[in-house]
Order: sequence, then structure tokens, then C-alpha cells
Amino acid sequence: MSRDLDAIVARYAQANTLQQLFACARDYESVGAPILPGWPKIRLALTGNYSTQMLAKAFSLALAARNVGADLYESPYNHWQIELLDASSALYAFNPTHVLLALTSVELAYGSLRSVEAVTAAITAAVEAGCRAADAHIIVTLPEPLADEISDSGGAYAWRREVCIGLRAALSSTRVTLIDVDPLIRAIGAQAWFDHRFYDTAKIPFHPDRTPALLGRLADAIASVVNPRCKLIVVDLDDTLWGGRVGDDGFEGLELDAAGKGRHFLRLQAFLKALQAKGVVLAIASKNSLRPVQEVFANRPEMILQFSDFAAAEIHWEPKSTSLARILDRLKLSTAGVVFLDDNPVERAEVRSRFPDIEAPELPDDPAQRVPMLIATGLFDRRVTTRESRDRNRMYAENAERDMALQAAGNLDEFLRQLDMVLEICGIEEARDRALELIQKTNQFNLTTRRYNWAELAAILQNGFGRCYRLKDKFGDNGIISVAAVARASELEARIDLWLMSCRVLGRKVEEAILADLAARARALGARRMIGEYLPTAKNGLVRDLYPRLGFTEKGRHDGRVRYELSLDDPRVGAGVDFIRTLNHPPPATA
Repeated sequence: MSRDLDAIVARYAQANTLQQLFACARDYESVGAPILPGWPKIRLALTGNYSTQMLAKAFSLALAARNVGADLYESPYNHWQIELLDASSALYAFNPTHVLLALTSVELAYGSLRSVEAVTAAITAAVEAGCRAADAHIIVTLPEPLADEISDSGGAYAWRREVCIGLRAALSSTRVTLIDVDPLIRAIGAQAWFDHRFYDTAKIPFHPDRTPALLGRLADAIASVVNPRCKLIVVDLDDTLWGGRVGDDGFEGLELDAAGKGRHFLRLQAFLKALQAKGVVLAIASKNSLRPVQEVFANRPEMILQFSDFAAAEIHWEPKSTSLARILDRLKLSTAGVVFLDDNPVERAEVRSRFPDIEAPELPDDPAQRVPMLIATGLFDRRVTTRESRDRNRMYAENAERDMALQAAGNLDEFLRQLDMVLEICGIEEARDRALELIQKTNQFNLTTRRYNWAELAAILQNGFGRCYRLKDKFGDNGIISVAAVARASELEARIDLWLMSCRVLGRKVEEAILADLAARARALGARRMIGEYLPTAKNGLVRDLYPRLGFTEKGRHDGRVRYELSLDDPRVGAGVDFIRTLNHPPPATA
């Protein structure tokens, strides 16, 4: 089945006409629309003010190509207001986890709403109603350029500009994502995009053969909301981040001239810098000597990236795969979501041979083509940015300080006591976005790898409880590092349905402190036993022995799962972690 899916996805990636797209969609349905283990699963409601049938036909395939499983609901034509404003509509009965509101300027600019104020108010009201009525993330396409926008002094241009400004100001919730298709239309070209015949006859506001490109852009955005596909970029230096070889040319001879060939290398640096601001971690893997590399960063003011922007740097003459292994070990990351950028095809092949899961795009030989190619992959589309993701590079820098302090202490217990750790505890509701981010992307310290959406998680919490844990110490704030959800299996049993943690804080006995909190909360609800479950995956071998190590006793195995049990009166629970101070936040007012 996986082989069939791979073949269909490969054909889908090459589809550039509506006919080719539909052929791929039919083949995908014919093999059962498979969803592979480990994929997040969403329920996507598609509604809009134009005919969305050509999008709906292949949407599940487009998301499957991005490792996201989806059930799909499509509203009737132009029922977006009716469905979103009516809490009893079929759209809400579908219980969506994500809603895509696909809008075209054609109907908005010339239809019954028409004025900037009316259009802005209507869209805002519909989206806000959606946020109230459904536990869903709502994705909205901003009104696209009109064919009449020939001049920036014309009314059509001014109308759309004001509408977009109003919507960006009004729809600022973290549960709403806005998509601007203007860059896509510019890349395709207005003549290839606009064709009024199809709107007149079928209410399609673009040429049907542009459907694969638009669908790809929408699927990239939704996939990035569900589970961003890039968390770490490891980049080469010579002829990748700058033009030339610093060992031969010296820092003075490198191509970094914004008015010449150097601008294409600066474009890549600006591209990476913007991703870093959204939470993507940067690292260096370069076959070089350290001092010449440092001279570039110190003496070339044209450099957009600074050496401090990189969370790790492997600069030596060993294989690039060795550099990747050391970087992953230092940052405590798996290969999931890692991208390797190198101009040399031999280096890319060498990394792929050892790490087949790592993305190593085939960078064009022409540096001018590299950034557009990388954007077109969709790997780097990031729409939701949490506080923790923005601060990720700072957190890794603070981790380096902790490692140095551990080496100086020489004794682990002494080091842990000197850290002055504080574990701040709150309900999952208070940190919803970060909790969902961790649930979708955490693989290594994850006992079951269940990819819950918010509605599914809320169902568990109805008769149980959920906790988020933020860890601080004298070096800084690690952010929210762990999420746990506990269900009441029976009157006397509490079952850990979900428990995951960032690997950045391993080795500090944080998991012992978290278990102590979970046990205390379960005891307060009347439970006397805690049930734990371990479901092995290809990536969570790290926690294979976690429950036995924490005092649980194995009680059975079924369908690959291992069931454990712990008496909540066991004196070992919480023992030896008195140096971690816990701080409970009150539940949110809406709880």
C-alpha cells in the first residue's frame, strides 16, 4: 500500500493540469485513500463563495502528500455565511478540526456586500462565529487581486488593499490563519491565472489548470498549521551561504555583493533568517577550518546571518553525516523535520545514505534559483508561531551554558541542585497552541504518539485532567516542555492517555517530578492506581523503560502495547526530586 501511495504522490507532484490532478485523485481513492501510521488526522471543512468542487476532489490527496490524513466536508456553493453563522449547520455537525474559508474577490467586490466595510464586517463575523461554535482552526484566504488591478491608483486595487488591511487587523486570533494568494498569482502570471469564461459558466475565479498550484499552496498552509515540516536546517557554508571558498579566497574574496552575484547568497541568508524568527533552528555543517569561517562573520558586514544565529556548528574535515549526528545529539533532536542544505550533490548523497529521513533538497547549480525552489517545496511554510518556537534558539544557547555548568560541577546531583529548577504547572487549556504543537511533532519522548486534535483531547479531559509543564532554572526559561492527559479508567484507576516531553530537558529528573504531580492530582480525584501504556514506534525507543524506571509494574501486553500499573501510595513516587520546586497556576476563568 505504501508503494502505491508513493507512486500516486509522485505523479501528483508533477500534475500541472486539472485533468492530471483528477486522475491522481481517482487513483488515490481507488487504493482506499490510505493514512499511514503516525500521521496526524484532521477533519477539514471546506466552504467558500465560489465553486470549490475541483479543490475538494483532490484535497485529501494533497494533504496525504504532506503526511496529513484528512476527512473532508464541502459546503454547498456560496453557503459560507449560512454555514458559519448557524451553530446548527451541517458544517458544525461534521465536527471539524480545521475550517478553510476560500474566498474570491470577484463575488465580494461586485456582489451584495461590495463596500470595504461590509465585506470586512461579514468575513470577520463569520470567522468569529466559527471560533465560538467549533474547536477548530480556521484558515481564510484573503481576497485575491482582481483582473482590474492594472494600476495602483485604480479603485479595484484600493478596495482590495483596504479589505486586506481590515481583515488582518480584525482576525488576529492564534486560531485563525490568513493566506494571501497574491504571490502565487504573480508567480504564475495574470494572463495564465485569469479567465472570465470559467467564472461566468462554472463560478471558478481562475483557469481550471491553475487548480493544482492553488491546491498545493492551501495544503502547504494547512499542513504547516497541523504539523510544521521543518524544525532544523543544517546548512553548508562555501558556495551555499556565500559565494566562493573561504579557505582559498579568504574572507575578502567571497561573493557577498548585493549588487552582483552575491545577492543570491544573501537572498538565501535572508530566507533562513526569516525562518529562524518563526522558530526554525539553524546549524552549520561545513568542511573548513574554524578560524577562516569566524573571520567571515566578523569582517564581512554584508552578512545577514551572524555566527550567534546558529544553535550548533560542526566545522571540520569529517563527513557531513558525522556533523549531522553530532548536531542532532547536541540538540537532542530526532531526524524528523530536519533539512540539510548543501550545494554539493556528493555531500547530499552521503548524508542521505546515513539519514534517509532527512530532507536534502537538490539545490540548483545556479544560486539565483535556490530560494524560489526551496519555497516551492512547501517544507518551510510556517503559519503558527508560539512563544516557545520563537525563543527556541535562545533556549539552545542556554542549554549550552547548562552543559558547561555540568562539566564544571563534575557531579550530577550537585549540578541539578544548583540549577534552581522551577516546574510551573497549568491546565492544557491555558497553553492550547503549544500543547497541540508538541502533540503533533514530539516523537522520541512520547509514550503512545497519539496525534490528538483539540476536540479529541477535550473529550479525554471531560472526566480526567490535562497538564502542561513549563521549566525554568537559573539559566533561563525552557518554555512549556511537557504535556500529559490523564483519563479516569474507573473509579479507582487513572490512566495516562498521553505523556510527552521535549528531549531538551532529559537527564534532569523532570519526568519524576511530573509523575509526582500527576499522581497527586489523580489521588485528589479519588484514584488509587495509575495505569501507564507504552506503544512502541520507530522513534520512541528512548522511553521504552520509562515506566519500569519510575516504579510501574508490567501487567500485560496486547497488540504491541505494554500495560503498566503503579500504586499511588508507593513511597517512591516523587522521592528524590525535592530540588525541583513546583508552582501550580490556577485554572483559566473559562474552565
